[in-house]
Amino acid sequence: MKTPRHTALALACACALGSLTPAHAEDHAILDHAEFDRVFAITTFEHRVYRSADRTAYPDTLERFEELFALGGYRMEPPNDDNEWYARTYLWAPSMVVMSLGETVLLEFFGINGEQHPSELRDPSGAVIAEFEVARGEITQLPFTPDSTGIFEFVSTQRLPGMVGQILVIE
Repeated sequence: MKTPRHTALALACACALGSLTPAHAEDHAILDHAEFDRVFAITTFEHRVYRSADRTAYPDTLERFEELFALGGYRMEPPNDDNEWYARTYLWAPSMVVMSLGETVLLEFFGINGEQHPSELRDPSGAVIAEFEVARGEITQLPFTPDSTGIFEFVSTQRLPGMVGQILVIE
């Protein structure tokens, strides 16, 4: 059952979602955790590994999956002067959260790696319902009250396919 507090908060969240764009995210006041049913802390994460080409041959992955690397989420560099190559990918951590229909949650994104992450929140049909940006060293707060069950996605549009997270909304 929705209380007046939940109805007012849902309306405020809908307004915030509609206005939260990269140009305006910094203008929003810090939201109080106590006003939400739950808070999900989600960080940007860059997993990087260096390997000696003497021990592990440089693979042909970049050439075989060129279209995936073009999306920005996967990166590889061939052996350097020290004969080391590296591979890295960008992720959200955690990349999946579960919530109930009717809950009002705060998605709190903290930028650890990567200078900028232009991002979107998408509904189960793939429609963009909010745009936001996560920057290194900054927290971006996104209130969220889903109006349906299903899998919603939070996506960094410059770091695909790795930076796709899911919000599973259940009854």
